[in-house]
Amino acid sequence: MALVDPPPAPGPAQLAVSPLQGLLLAVLFVVEVLGLVAVAWWSVSLGGLLGIAVAIATVAVMGALWGRFAAPKATRRLEGVPLAAFMLAWFAVGGVCLAALGHPWWGVGLVAGFAATKGLLRLTGYRHSASAASAPATVERQRPDIGQ
Repeated sequence: MALVDPPPAPGPAQLAVSPLQGLLLAVLFVVEVLGLVAVAWWSVSLGGLLGIAVAIATVAVMGALWGRFAAPKATRRLEGVPLAAFMLAWFAVGGVCLAALGHPWWGVGLVAGFAATKGLLRLTGYRHSASAASAPATVERQRPDIGQ
């Protein structure tokens, strides 16, 4: 008798993503990074060591907020309207930073790019599943009966 764990049963964590959905998710990731870049760029424009310190702090705070409330694997991920409002506000911060740097249309493009990508993902039928984002449940191993 071999002590091999059986393969995990297919579940929500193993749902297939179409190539188009995969592309849109990659675009969404790039837009998220651009939001962080916009905040860092504005912060550094303050100049000197203060600008660098503010850039580090703002990117850390923005990243922590996203990781806590919006990331697919967040333990306290918001859902529905609160999640949509949080994401729009998060990207609006990046858009305002770009506008403050003299690039208001880039800011509009950042927010519009996020909204368009999320909308296209929804049109393709993509739905984030809370159970897909959580770690798989632990599987108890059968231990051999030793001495019996």
